[in-house]
Amino acid sequence: MRVLFPISLSAVVATALASPSVTIDAGTLKGGKCSGGQGAVYYKGVPFAEPPVGDLRFEPPKAYNKKYSNGVLNSTISAPTCIQFGNGTVPSGTKSEDCLYLDIWAPSSATKDSKLPVKVWIFGGSDTEGGIEYSLYDGCNLAEKGAVVVSLNYRLGPLGFLALNSAGIYGNQGIQDLILGFEWVQKSISAFGGDPEKVLAFGQSAGATDVYTIATLPAAPSLFKSAIIESIALPQLTQNSSAQKLGASFAKQLKCGLNDKSCLQSVSSADLQMAFYSNAYMNSGIGGLSGIGISNSQTPEFCPIVDGTVVKENPLYRGAQVPAVFGYSRHTFHLMSNHRLKANTSKLQDQQEGNLDAITKYPSAKLIANLTAADYKAFLQGDFGPAAQMIEKYYPLSLFESAVKKLGLTAGSGVLEAIAQVLTDAHFKCPTYQSAMHTARNGNPVWAYEFTHNSTCAWLDTLVPIADDLSVMGAAHTAEIPFVFGNLNFSYPNEHYTCSGSQAEWDLSNEMISLWTAMAEDGNPSTEAIQWPTFQITSTGSNTPGMIFGNSSTPGQIDFSVCKLWAQVSAMLDGRNTTATAQTSSSSSAKPTASPTSSFSTSGGVTSSPSIGGSIFLSTILMGAAILI
Repeated sequence: MRVLFPISLSAVVATALASPSVTIDAGTLKGGKCSGGQGAVYYKGVPFAEPPVGDLRFEPPKAYNKKYSNGVLNSTISAPTCIQFGNGTVPSGTKSEDCLYLDIWAPSSATKDSKLPVKVWIFGGSDTEGGIEYSLYDGCNLAEKGAVVVSLNYRLGPLGFLALNSAGIYGNQGIQDLILGFEWVQKSISAFGGDPEKVLAFGQSAGATDVYTIATLPAAPSLFKSAIIESIALPQLTQNSSAQKLGASFAKQLKCGLNDKSCLQSVSSADLQMAFYSNAYMNSGIGGLSGIGISNSQTPEFCPIVDGTVVKENPLYRGAQVPAVFGYSRHTFHLMSNHRLKANTSKLQDQQEGNLDAITKYPSAKLIANLTAADYKAFLQGDFGPAAQMIEKYYPLSLFESAVKKLGLTAGSGVLEAIAQVLTDAHFKCPTYQSAMHTARNGNPVWAYEFTHNSTCAWLDTLVPIADDLSVMGAAHTAEIPFVFGNLNFSYPNEHYTCSGSQAEWDLSNEMISLWTAMAEDGNPSTEAIQWPTFQITSTGSNTPGMIFGNSSTPGQIDFSVCKLWAQVSAMLDGRNTTATAQTSSSSSAKPTASPTSSFSTSGGVTSSPSIGGSIFLSTILMGAAILI
């Protein structure tokens, strides 16, 4: 026994020091251990598809069925991020078209027999930017709580969503990437300790739209058992006809024939990016206002489409085919008072006022002060066309100007607040309600939430300039992500900023993580400690049962009554029963149910629009850096 004990101890030490490994059909993955004493391990850069390059560009993804070289894959190295068509939430590191990889985190004690719940994350970013290596999405803390976490890359912008049938390019490549990723999870996740019967799909903003789109497909129950849709970004997908016109415009810009797939497959990714940034057609039509556009089914943009093959029906009306949670953050961006704006403006003294990067980081009070009623009308007309008048009646500028006057702010602030309220309700709140309602109507259980917590720390580096008082942000778009992932310690060396959440915020994070885990485990987001009330359709949309994530997780009621108006607007812009809709709405004397200074929102674009005044554009883009549409 005296001989065996030291040998056994040595074996234990050797095992503890060894790198984690997992064997799947393709070979053995050699992973790494999360730092800081976390009880979790990770496997990064795992291929789930063949590189979508050359003849596979613009094609549906092809499953990775090869064996790893020498039977082993070093999974401690991050894979390249997909080619970007934006500059907001972009991970550092290499960018490549060879990017269809996934990352996995698991408890260090997990075995192939653990049958743990699985959380599959789909990032947001307008389907044009972002990636799984963005620091906010690190899964170490989440895995330590007892779940297997997977994060999927997918092709973005035209590489992921270009449609041009005449060239044999049919769109929804990015959606098909995600579907293939979910199929990989079903096939392989048990090796990491996960249960393929307990898979939760969760995504935020454009990622939420993508998850919801897949959740409405007939195959959804075979891919995942439940879904959490965080701040869905307008589930009214682009019509195929509009997508075809955009594809044709894009091909002409690249000097490729409308039937010439090989030409489109041969141009460089840099040329694709240049064409994307300079394509005039993308900013045309109703909802095409760059920076503050509210997309409708006819707006030309690179995003999921109802193509008749992959997505056969409009997801909005089909509803999810699995149990689902739908929620949103109360504020996309909160009004900054003038004295704070003036303080930040001093940082612009050595830069031109038109410098986009500077304006994004350091907003100018002068720009807001110059906003007028004409700007508000231009915004409504540009985004909603024939519905502009009925929206202005519901959101009268005088109401907002009166509110900001009481706060001692300029009239221009009232214009900004009015635009903000419209954007919040139209782009996030009401798509949340419409999606939940149609899911409930098809018989699947539904839950709703509103995230209202004001964060202590700047969770994005672009928020550091106002980190001394984040109350100006409110519960902004993306603010729930750190809580869902348990990532409340922030460090931005370039901005000389570090911050950690309060104990109350860590408690809220633990509550939200437990509810998300319960959804993965049981298809129901309730725990013994917290009972989440089921969503119910009411006659007016008011008093809808849901969960309020404020300083704690509190069952309550959410007022979706404004969504009746936005359903009418959607029908009008979609060409459905427009006459009746207009007559119904024009007689309405309704007013916004929320205080006009209670929410502030934006669609997060950062490029100029020739069809709207420069002052309103600049005032809007200064909010854009905080957004992950």
